[in-house]
Amino acid sequence: MDGLIRILIVEDNEQRRVAMLDTFGRGSPGRHELVFRSLSGVTAISGVGPSFDVAMVDFSADPKGASRAAWRVRSMNGGVGIAVIAPSPEFMIPAEVVELGLGPLVVWDEEGLASLPSIAEAMVEGDGPPQTGMAAQSLLKLRNQELRDITDGLARQSVHLIRLRNELAAEKGKIETVINGMTDGMVYFDNEGRMEIANPVARALFPALKLDSAPMLDNFIGLLKKNVRQDEKGRDDSVFETGIEDKVYRVRSSQVCDAEGSAAGLLMLLTDITRDKEYEQLKNDFTSMISHELRTPLTSIGAAVDNFLGGALGDVNEKQLKFLQIIKRNVNRQRALVDDLLDLAKFEAGQMEIVREKTGLASLVNLCVEQFSLAFHDRDISLEFTSGGDTGDMWVDQEFITQVVSNLLSNALKFTGDGGCVAVSVNPAPGGGVIEVRDTGIGIPSDQVARIFDKYTQIDSSTSRRYAGTGLGLAIVREIVTAHKGSVTVESEPGKGSSFRIFLPSKGD
Repeated sequence: MDGLIRILIVEDNEQRRVAMLDTFGRGSPGRHELVFRSLSGVTAISGVGPSFDVAMVDFSADPKGASRAAWRVRSMNGGVGIAVIAPSPEFMIPAEVVELGLGPLVVWDEEGLASLPSIAEAMVEGDGPPQTGMAAQSLLKLRNQELRDITDGLARQSVHLIRLRNELAAEKGKIETVINGMTDGMVYFDNEGRMEIANPVARALFPALKLDSAPMLDNFIGLLKKNVRQDEKGRDDSVFETGIEDKVYRVRSSQVCDAEGSAAGLLMLLTDITRDKEYEQLKNDFTSMISHELRTPLTSIGAAVDNFLGGALGDVNEKQLKFLQIIKRNVNRQRALVDDLLDLAKFEAGQMEIVREKTGLASLVNLCVEQFSLAFHDRDISLEFTSGGDTGDMWVDQEFITQVVSNLLSNALKFTGDGGCVAVSVNPAPGGGVIEVRDTGIGIPSDQVARIFDKYTQIDSSTSRRYAGTGLGLAIVREIVTAHKGSVTVESEPGKGSSFRIFLPSKGD
């Protein structure tokens, strides 16, 4: 091409302008006409701007200002080629001007400066720019599109993370509100035993526990255990009762696991049960008082009936004898009920003394079975006793263990239909012996098995229940076995009977 090439150069740097004038003057004198404009000057041009064949825009110092200038250059001459002067080969053209079709890219260094005249000529002739120091327009578009895709992906991820952070913050706020509003004291320890969380109720207890700073788990439990109730000693460490100043607290601990099921820490709850204990004591005192008040007149009535039956007040005819025997049976029944109430109250208050004696467990249980044999015979119920081996010397309170077996046999007699079967066995077990009473009676619904050892509880509590009783027998069984440091379990199926198993340790201390 032999004609004059008019070149628009958008450049703010005066030294670079001088360098360009020198380069174009030395390359082909008189062939290039350079028109310089500043970035802001090009942007401010209104209407039809200067006519030119090629444009070059410097993006080195102000990419944003250069982007606006490039848009203005394209609006003045839609078909002109626009070269990009960049600080390095890795320079990325701003995504918002990629669609202008900018290119080639010229790095501002000695080689790039020297190539400017040939680049301008190549752009006018349409043969494509020299490869040295330049990047093809398609590559620029590709790189900028990749950058835009990455930027968009990061933006979406950022929005998602912000949303998750806000949701977590909201959930954390809810949990903190619940924890701080709890009436129970709550303390959380991590796997290293360091206290991480304590709600206001728990912190209010710390002065009473003389804790000057956040305690370690062992220290905390040790302080609580100092005032543990006497009847709670030796029980499961996960639940116990303790005194803090003038109040009683139930302490419960549970393991906390993470999403993978691994142990993450230990949560401890302190529940104020002072009022419950006061009500329980009042109830026990009332039961004890009523029982004593009932025992005295019952004893007098029983003695009077015995005198009548013995003929101390004269001969008794057949009709009188019948009514006196009815009175005697009911007096004995009421006396047994009063005795049960008193025994249960003493056990719950920790006042019942266990007198241990060396005992052959099988012979003791067999004696109880023999005492019930006549009652079972009258109902045509088979009563069997077996011994599976020597349990060795057992140190137990013979009177109380007799009462346990008697209560179980009494229940079996009551709830087993005529013609049924009751099997009693004694077998050795590691560290002690096991008494089992199995019947073919009515059984216990699964939803009531856990309640049968509670006071005044029966499997049929309706007013028209078929089986009379107070619901104290099994409660007394549990208290006696617990006092011996043993255990009682039951397996049952409605309509097929029940099996009660009593484990008693050899020594129990």
